[in-house]
Amino acid sequence: MQNISGIQFNRDNTGRAKSVTIDLEKYGKELQVFLDKIGATCTPEDDFEKKWVEGITGDELVKRVHQHLQTLPWKNQ
Repeated sequence: MQNISGIQFNRDNTGRAKSVTIDLEKYGKELQVFLDKIGATCTPEDDFEKKWVEGITGDELVKRVHQHLQTLPWKNQ
């Protein structure tokens, strides 16, 4: 296989191509249909929504901070 800028073949111990790393800035548009078809697309909005759903409320944050503060070895003065 010839070397192409932005494409790197990752090989196993025997030298066989096992996976490929592709620069999405260079080839993302060409790969978009394939990635959509297999459900492998991820946009920054997707990441945000996932993290938002997994996040905690402000009340839960305050509760966790208070719990953590109780575990600290405070010095009596």
